[in-house]
Amino acid sequence: MRAVLSVFGLGVLAVVIATATFLTGYRAVNAQAMRDEARSADAIVVLGSAVWQGGRPSPSLRVRIEHAIGLYKSGYAPVLYLSGGTGRFPPSEAAVMRRLALEAGVPERALVLDQEATSTQESAGNAAREAKAQGWRRVLVVSEPFHMLRARQMVRDAGNGQGLEAHASPAGGSSLQRIDRLRRYYTSREVLALAWYYSAGSIGRLVPVA
Repeated sequence: MRAVLSVFGLGVLAVVIATATFLTGYRAVNAQAMRDEARSADAIVVLGSAVWQGGRPSPSLRVRIEHAIGLYKSGYAPVLYLSGGTGRFPPSEAAVMRRLALEAGVPERALVLDQEATSTQESAGNAAREAKAQGWRRVLVVSEPFHMLRARQMVRDAGNGQGLEAHASPAGGSSLQRIDRLRRYYTSREVLALAWYYSAGSIGRLVPVA
């Protein structure tokens, strides 16, 4: 009987610890989502999102590139680094963002495309390598608000050996952020993704997390 009670007690303790850890992570993701760290930088790293049939940008992709264009036009950085490969529908996320940027008056010379990345981890690694090649010391990272804590940390970790600064500038406004049910779902998903990221160790040993 004591053994059963002991196992039960350990189970309850594990649930309490897991719940407390989840809630702490949820608050951290939420706090970062509401914080815009925009400042002068060498480049703006825009993380891609889904492309819909016919090459149309999903609402999430559109708000990201529009926010980044706004930062560019406000003089925060002279370069837009557009990251995102091809998903279910072509062309690549980076190519669609390029098209929208050009239509908004951003010159071709200000655009750098990464059409290979298929996850946040790959985007972070590719951006860090480009930063090293170009001599960038500071970048702004643009994505959905709930994605910012993990995305910013991944870019920082990827550029850790070269002193790369990464700061978050969330792009709000899509249905993923405006609709409470979706925001709660994706925020919870980010907490789990963060837990996996930190428990898996350094970025080079991670199994890709989207």
